[in-house]
Amino acid sequence: MRPIGRVMSLLVAVAACLALPPFDRIANADAALSFAGKTVTIVIGSETGGTTDSSARLMGTFLAKYLPGKPTVIVQNRPGSHSMAAMNYFAQRVKPDGLTVAVASISQLDPENYRVPQSQYDPTQFNMVGGVDLGGGILIARTDALPRIHDKTAQPLVMGAPAGLPHSTMLITAWAKEYLGWNVRWVAGYPSPTPQMILALERGEVDMTGFSITGLTDSLFDQKKYTLLYQSGTARCTRPSSLKEISHVPLFRAAMDGKISDPVAQQAFAYWCNASSTLVWMALPPETPAAVTDVYRSAFREIASDPEFLEQGKKFSVEFTTVTHESVDVAARAYGQVPPEVVSYIPKMLLRQGLKAN
Repeated sequence: MRPIGRVMSLLVAVAACLALPPFDRIANADAALSFAGKTVTIVIGSETGGTTDSSARLMGTFLAKYLPGKPTVIVQNRPGSHSMAAMNYFAQRVKPDGLTVAVASISQLDPENYRVPQSQYDPTQFNMVGGVDLGGGILIARTDALPRIHDKTAQPLVMGAPAGLPHSTMLITAWAKEYLGWNVRWVAGYPSPTPQMILALERGEVDMTGFSITGLTDSLFDQKKYTLLYQSGTARCTRPSSLKEISHVPLFRAAMDGKISDPVAQQAFAYWCNASSTLVWMALPPETPAAVTDVYRSAFREIASDPEFLEQGKKFSVEFTTVTHESVDVAARAYGQVPPEVVSYIPKMLLRQGLKAN
Protein backbone atom coordinates (compact mmCIF):
# COMPACT_ATOMS: atom_id res chain seq x y z
CA MET A 1 0.00 0.00 0.00
CA ARG A 2 1.29 3.47 -0.87
CA PRO A 3 2.07 5.81 2.05
CA ILE A 4 -0.85 8.09 1.22
CA GLY A 5 -3.16 5.06 1.13
CA ARG A 6 -1.96 3.92 4.54
CA VAL A 7 -2.51 7.41 5.95
CA MET A 8 -6.02 7.59 4.52
CA SER A 9 -6.86 4.16 5.93
CA LEU A 10 -5.55 5.21 9.34
CA LEU A 11 -7.59 8.42 9.28
CA VAL A 12 -10.76 6.52 8.36
CA ALA A 13 -10.17 4.07 11.21
CA VAL A 14 -9.55 6.86 13.71
CA ALA A 15 -12.65 8.73 12.55
CA ALA A 16 -14.78 5.60 12.90
CA CYS A 17 -13.41 4.98 16.37
CA LEU A 18 -14.05 8.55 17.50
CA ALA A 19 -17.63 8.34 16.23
CA LEU A 20 -18.37 5.58 18.73
CA PRO A 21 -19.48 6.33 22.30
CA PRO A 22 -16.59 6.19 24.83
CA PHE A 23 -17.42 2.75 26.22
CA ASP A 24 -17.92 1.28 22.73
CA ARG A 25 -14.36 2.32 21.94
CA ILE A 26 -13.20 0.44 25.04
CA ALA A 27 -15.24 -2.61 24.11
CA ASN A 28 -13.92 -2.61 20.56
CA ALA A 29 -10.42 -2.48 21.95
CA ASP A 30 -11.13 -5.79 23.69
CA ALA A 31 -10.63 -4.19 27.08
CA ALA A 32 -13.00 -4.59 30.03
CA LEU A 33 -15.33 -1.68 30.60
CA SER A 34 -14.25 0.43 33.54
CA PHE A 35 -15.90 3.38 35.25
CA ALA A 36 -12.80 4.21 37.28
CA GLY A 37 -12.55 7.95 37.90
CA LYS A 38 -15.98 8.59 36.39
CA THR A 39 -19.22 9.92 37.85
CA VAL A 40 -22.56 8.22 37.20
CA THR A 41 -25.65 10.38 37.61
CA ILE A 42 -29.02 8.95 38.62
CA VAL A 43 -31.87 11.13 37.35
CA ILE A 44 -35.21 10.93 39.17
CA GLY A 45 -38.36 12.97 38.69
CA SER A 46 -39.46 13.31 42.30
CA GLU A 47 -38.34 15.45 45.20
CA THR A 48 -36.29 14.08 48.06
CA GLY A 49 -37.92 11.99 50.75
CA GLY A 50 -40.27 9.76 48.78
CA THR A 51 -40.02 6.06 48.04
CA THR A 52 -38.57 6.56 44.56
CA ASP A 53 -35.89 8.90 45.86
CA SER A 54 -35.00 6.60 48.76
CA SER A 55 -34.83 3.58 46.46
CA ALA A 56 -32.68 5.47 43.95
CA ARG A 57 -30.19 6.46 46.62
CA LEU A 58 -29.99 2.92 47.96
CA MET A 59 -29.48 1.46 44.49
CA GLY A 60 -26.92 4.17 43.75
CA THR A 61 -24.84 3.29 46.79
CA PHE A 62 -24.51 -0.31 45.67
CA LEU A 63 -24.15 0.57 42.00
CA ALA A 64 -20.97 2.40 42.99
CA LYS A 65 -19.83 -0.81 44.68
CA TYR A 66 -20.48 -3.20 41.80
CA LEU A 67 -19.87 -1.27 38.59
CA PRO A 68 -16.31 -2.02 37.42
CA GLY A 69 -13.95 0.71 38.51
CA LYS A 70 -16.24 1.77 41.40
CA PRO A 71 -17.39 5.15 40.07
CA THR A 72 -18.81 8.00 42.08
CA VAL A 73 -22.61 7.88 41.93
CA ILE A 74 -24.76 10.98 42.51
CA VAL A 75 -28.53 11.53 42.49
CA GLN A 76 -30.05 14.42 40.55
CA ASN A 77 -33.64 15.30 41.47
CA ARG A 78 -35.55 16.90 38.60
CA PRO A 79 -39.15 17.16 39.88
CA GLY A 80 -41.96 18.49 37.72
CA SER A 81 -45.09 17.43 35.84
CA HIS A 82 -45.46 14.10 37.64
CA SER A 83 -41.86 13.17 36.68
CA MET A 84 -42.46 13.90 33.00
CA ALA A 85 -39.86 16.67 32.94
CA ALA A 86 -37.20 14.22 34.13
CA MET A 87 -38.29 11.47 31.76
CA ASN A 88 -38.33 13.85 28.77
CA TYR A 89 -34.86 15.09 29.70
CA PHE A 90 -33.60 11.54 30.10
CA ALA A 91 -34.99 10.33 26.77
CA GLN A 92 -34.11 13.37 24.68
CA ARG A 93 -30.99 14.97 26.10
CA VAL A 94 -28.97 12.35 27.97
CA LYS A 95 -26.06 10.84 26.05
CA PRO A 96 -26.20 7.03 25.82
CA ASP A 97 -22.68 6.76 27.19
CA GLY A 98 -23.38 4.82 30.37
CA LEU A 99 -22.83 7.78 32.67
CA THR A 100 -26.50 8.60 33.29
CA VAL A 101 -29.33 6.32 34.39
CA ALA A 102 -32.92 7.02 35.35
CA VAL A 103 -34.79 5.69 38.35
CA ALA A 104 -38.58 6.01 38.29
CA SER A 105 -41.72 4.36 39.61
CA ILE A 106 -44.34 2.22 37.95
CA SER A 107 -46.32 5.42 37.31
CA GLN A 108 -43.82 6.35 34.61
CA LEU A 109 -44.53 3.04 32.84
CA ASP A 110 -48.22 3.92 32.72
CA PRO A 111 -49.34 4.96 29.21
CA GLU A 112 -51.65 7.52 30.80
CA ASN A 113 -48.51 9.44 31.76
CA TYR A 114 -46.72 9.29 28.43
CA ARG A 115 -49.46 9.09 25.77
CA VAL A 116 -49.93 12.83 25.97
CA PRO A 117 -48.69 15.63 23.67
CA GLN A 118 -46.18 17.02 26.17
CA SER A 119 -44.49 13.65 26.64
CA GLN A 120 -41.26 13.00 24.77
CA TYR A 121 -40.43 9.60 26.19
CA ASP A 122 -41.48 6.00 25.73
CA PRO A 123 -40.29 3.62 28.49
CA THR A 124 -40.60 0.62 26.16
CA GLN A 125 -37.55 2.04 24.37
CA PHE A 126 -35.41 2.27 27.51
CA ASN A 127 -32.75 -0.32 28.36
CA MET A 128 -33.98 -1.68 31.66
CA VAL A 129 -31.36 -2.53 34.27
CA GLY A 130 -33.52 -3.89 37.09
CA GLY A 131 -35.66 -2.66 39.95
CA VAL A 132 -37.13 -3.19 43.37
CA ASP A 133 -40.69 -3.90 44.48
CA LEU A 134 -41.68 -2.21 47.72
CA GLY A 135 -45.05 -3.90 48.08
CA GLY A 136 -48.56 -2.50 47.91
CA GLY A 137 -50.19 0.58 49.34
CA ILE A 138 -52.60 1.64 52.04
CA LEU A 139 -55.61 3.98 52.06
CA ILE A 140 -55.95 5.81 55.37
CA ALA A 141 -58.57 8.18 56.79
CA ARG A 142 -59.03 10.28 59.90
CA THR A 143 -61.30 8.26 62.19
CA ASP A 144 -63.41 11.27 63.13
CA ALA A 145 -64.28 11.82 59.45
CA LEU A 146 -65.40 8.26 58.68
CA PRO A 147 -69.09 8.65 59.71
CA ARG A 148 -69.49 10.96 56.70
CA ILE A 149 -68.11 8.53 54.11
CA HIS A 150 -71.55 7.09 53.21
CA ASP A 151 -73.67 10.09 54.24
CA LYS A 152 -74.38 12.14 51.12
CA THR A 153 -76.07 14.82 53.24
CA ALA A 154 -72.81 15.46 55.12
CA GLN A 155 -69.73 17.34 54.06
CA PRO A 156 -67.63 15.12 51.75
CA LEU A 157 -64.36 13.74 53.02
CA VAL A 158 -61.40 15.55 51.47
CA MET A 159 -59.13 13.17 49.56
CA GLY A 160 -55.64 14.63 49.22
CA ALA A 161 -53.60 13.95 46.09
CA PRO A 162 -50.68 15.41 44.13
CA ALA A 163 -51.14 17.14 40.79
CA GLY A 164 -51.60 14.87 37.78
CA LEU A 165 -52.69 11.25 37.94
CA PRO A 166 -52.94 10.18 41.60
CA HIS A 167 -50.74 7.46 43.08
CA SER A 168 -52.15 4.00 42.33
CA THR A 169 -53.21 3.48 45.96
CA MET A 170 -55.03 6.83 45.94
CA LEU A 171 -57.12 5.53 43.05
CA ILE A 172 -58.89 3.21 45.50
CA THR A 173 -60.88 6.32 46.39
CA ALA A 174 -61.87 6.89 42.75
CA TRP A 175 -63.17 3.34 42.37
CA ALA A 176 -64.95 3.51 45.73
CA LYS A 177 -66.62 6.82 44.91
CA GLU A 178 -67.76 5.47 41.54
CA TYR A 179 -68.93 2.00 42.57
CA LEU A 180 -69.31 1.97 46.36
CA GLY A 181 -70.98 5.36 46.71
CA TRP A 182 -68.36 7.05 48.87
CA ASN A 183 -68.98 10.67 49.84
CA VAL A 184 -65.59 12.19 48.97
CA ARG A 185 -64.13 15.04 46.98
CA TRP A 186 -60.66 15.40 45.54
CA VAL A 187 -58.20 18.16 46.47
CA ALA A 188 -55.07 17.98 44.33
CA GLY A 189 -51.79 19.87 44.22
CA TYR A 190 -49.99 18.53 47.27
CA PRO A 191 -46.31 17.60 46.90
CA SER A 192 -46.04 13.96 45.95
CA PRO A 193 -43.55 12.60 48.52
CA THR A 194 -45.28 10.70 51.32
CA PRO A 195 -44.11 12.88 54.27
CA GLN A 196 -45.98 15.92 52.96
CA MET A 197 -49.17 13.95 52.47
CA ILE A 198 -48.95 12.52 56.00
CA LEU A 199 -48.41 16.01 57.38
CA ALA A 200 -51.54 17.24 55.57
CA LEU A 201 -53.47 14.32 57.08
CA GLU A 202 -52.15 15.00 60.58
CA ARG A 203 -53.04 18.69 60.33
CA GLY A 204 -56.55 17.88 59.19
CA GLU A 205 -56.08 19.60 55.82
CA VAL A 206 -57.26 16.36 54.24
CA ASP A 207 -59.46 13.62 55.65
CA MET A 208 -57.89 10.75 53.76
CA THR A 209 -55.06 9.86 51.43
CA GLY A 210 -53.09 6.88 50.15
CA PHE A 211 -49.46 5.88 49.78
CA SER A 212 -47.21 2.85 49.71
CA ILE A 213 -46.82 0.90 52.93
CA THR A 214 -43.29 2.30 53.22
CA GLY A 215 -44.89 5.57 54.39
CA LEU A 216 -46.54 4.04 57.46
CA THR A 217 -45.26 5.41 60.74
CA ASP A 218 -46.09 4.37 64.30
CA SER A 219 -48.32 7.42 64.80
CA LEU A 220 -50.62 6.28 61.96
CA PHE A 221 -51.51 3.11 63.86
CA ASP A 222 -53.34 5.17 66.48
CA GLN A 223 -56.89 3.94 65.81
CA LYS A 224 -58.41 6.82 67.77
CA LYS A 225 -57.02 9.19 65.15
CA TYR A 226 -56.70 7.10 61.99
CA THR A 227 -58.34 4.15 60.28
CA LEU A 228 -56.58 1.99 57.72
CA LEU A 229 -59.42 1.44 55.26
CA TYR A 230 -57.99 -0.82 52.56
CA GLN A 231 -54.72 -2.17 51.27
CA SER A 232 -54.09 -2.60 47.56
CA GLY A 233 -51.99 -5.72 47.99
CA THR A 234 -49.64 -7.14 45.39
CA ALA A 235 -49.80 -9.81 42.67
CA ARG A 236 -52.69 -8.10 40.86
CA CYS A 237 -54.34 -7.07 44.14
CA THR A 238 -54.63 -10.67 45.35
CA ARG A 239 -51.86 -10.96 47.94
CA PRO A 240 -52.01 -8.93 51.17
CA SER A 241 -48.97 -7.37 52.76
CA SER A 242 -46.86 -9.52 55.03
CA LEU A 243 -46.58 -6.58 57.44
CA LYS A 244 -48.26 -7.92 60.57
CA GLU A 245 -49.44 -4.48 61.66
CA ILE A 246 -51.82 -4.32 58.69
CA SER A 247 -52.78 -8.00 58.47
CA HIS A 248 -56.32 -7.05 59.53
CA VAL A 249 -56.74 -4.48 56.73
CA PRO A 250 -58.92 -5.88 53.92
CA LEU A 251 -57.87 -6.06 50.29
CA PHE A 252 -59.74 -3.54 48.19
CA ARG A 253 -60.23 -6.01 45.37
CA ALA A 254 -62.54 -8.09 47.56
CA ALA A 255 -64.72 -5.06 48.17
CA MET A 256 -65.10 -4.60 44.41
CA ASP A 257 -66.12 -8.19 43.59
CA GLY A 258 -69.26 -8.14 41.48
CA LYS A 259 -69.54 -4.36 41.53
CA ILE A 260 -68.37 -3.66 37.94
CA SER A 261 -70.40 -4.92 34.98
CA ASP A 262 -69.10 -2.78 32.11
CA PRO A 263 -66.40 -4.74 30.17
CA VAL A 264 -64.17 -1.69 29.60
CA ALA A 265 -64.43 -0.74 33.27
CA GLN A 266 -63.50 -4.31 34.22
CA GLN A 267 -60.41 -4.10 32.03
CA ALA A 268 -59.56 -0.72 33.54
CA PHE A 269 -59.81 -2.15 37.05
CA ALA A 270 -57.50 -5.02 36.06
CA TYR A 271 -55.17 -2.45 34.52
CA TRP A 272 -55.16 -0.57 37.83
CA CYS A 273 -54.46 -3.81 39.73
CA ASN A 274 -51.35 -4.34 37.63
CA ALA A 275 -49.97 -1.20 39.22
CA SER A 276 -50.90 -2.16 42.76
CA SER A 277 -47.28 -2.81 43.75
CA THR A 278 -44.79 0.01 44.18
CA LEU A 279 -42.25 -0.88 41.51
CA VAL A 280 -39.17 1.33 41.26
CA TRP A 281 -37.02 0.66 38.20
CA MET A 282 -33.65 1.69 36.79
CA ALA A 283 -32.90 2.16 33.11
CA LEU A 284 -30.31 3.39 30.62
CA PRO A 285 -31.42 5.66 27.76
CA PRO A 286 -32.28 4.46 24.25
CA GLU A 287 -29.34 3.59 22.00
CA THR A 288 -27.05 2.72 24.89
CA PRO A 289 -24.42 0.25 23.56
CA ALA A 290 -25.19 -3.36 24.40
CA ALA A 291 -21.80 -3.78 26.09
CA VAL A 292 -22.59 -0.97 28.54
CA THR A 293 -26.11 -2.26 29.20
CA ASP A 294 -24.74 -5.75 29.90
CA VAL A 295 -22.26 -4.37 32.44
CA TYR A 296 -25.05 -2.55 34.29
CA ARG A 297 -27.27 -5.61 34.31
CA SER A 298 -24.42 -7.73 35.61
CA ALA A 299 -23.79 -5.20 38.38
CA PHE A 300 -27.48 -5.20 39.29
CA ARG A 301 -27.50 -8.98 39.59
CA GLU A 302 -24.67 -8.61 42.10
CA ILE A 303 -26.64 -5.93 43.94
CA ALA A 304 -29.75 -8.14 44.03
CA SER A 305 -27.85 -10.90 45.82
CA ASP A 306 -26.06 -8.63 48.28
CA PRO A 307 -27.42 -9.34 51.81
CA GLU A 308 -26.61 -5.82 52.97
CA PHE A 309 -28.63 -4.30 50.13
CA LEU A 310 -31.63 -6.48 50.96
CA GLU A 311 -31.28 -5.75 54.68
CA GLN A 312 -31.21 -2.00 54.11
CA GLY A 313 -34.15 -2.22 51.73
CA LYS A 314 -36.29 -4.03 54.27
CA LYS A 315 -35.70 -1.22 56.75
CA PHE A 316 -38.08 0.98 54.79
CA SER A 317 -40.27 -1.79 53.36
CA VAL A 318 -40.79 -5.26 54.76
CA GLU A 319 -42.00 -6.23 51.27
CA PHE A 320 -38.71 -5.16 49.65
CA THR A 321 -37.68 -7.52 46.85
CA THR A 322 -35.55 -7.16 43.74
CA VAL A 323 -36.90 -7.33 40.18
CA THR A 324 -34.94 -8.46 37.12
CA HIS A 325 -34.56 -6.30 34.04
CA GLU A 326 -36.58 -8.88 32.10
CA SER A 327 -39.52 -8.44 34.47
CA VAL A 328 -39.37 -4.65 34.28
CA ASP A 329 -39.22 -4.83 30.50
CA VAL A 330 -42.23 -7.16 30.38
CA ALA A 331 -44.18 -4.76 32.63
CA ALA A 332 -43.29 -1.77 30.45
CA ARG A 333 -44.31 -3.52 27.25
CA ALA A 334 -47.50 -4.91 28.77
CA TYR A 335 -48.51 -1.41 29.80
CA GLY A 336 -47.64 -0.14 26.33
CA GLN A 337 -50.10 -2.58 24.77
CA VAL A 338 -53.12 -1.51 26.85
CA PRO A 339 -55.91 -0.26 24.52
CA PRO A 340 -56.50 3.51 24.56
CA GLU A 341 -60.11 3.17 25.74
CA VAL A 342 -58.91 1.24 28.80
CA VAL A 343 -56.11 3.69 29.55
CA SER A 344 -58.48 6.66 29.30
CA TYR A 345 -61.14 5.13 31.54
CA ILE A 346 -59.59 6.16 34.87
CA PRO A 347 -58.88 9.80 33.85
CA LYS A 348 -62.46 10.10 32.59
CA MET A 349 -63.73 8.65 35.85
CA LEU A 350 -61.63 11.15 37.79
CA LEU A 351 -62.90 13.99 35.61
CA ARG A 352 -66.48 13.00 36.46
CA GLN A 353 -65.41 13.27 40.08
CA GLY A 354 -64.03 16.76 39.58
CA LEU A 355 -60.34 15.92 39.23
CA LYS A 356 -58.43 16.68 36.05
CA ALA A 357 -55.63 14.13 36.02
CA ASN A 358 -53.27 15.75 33.50
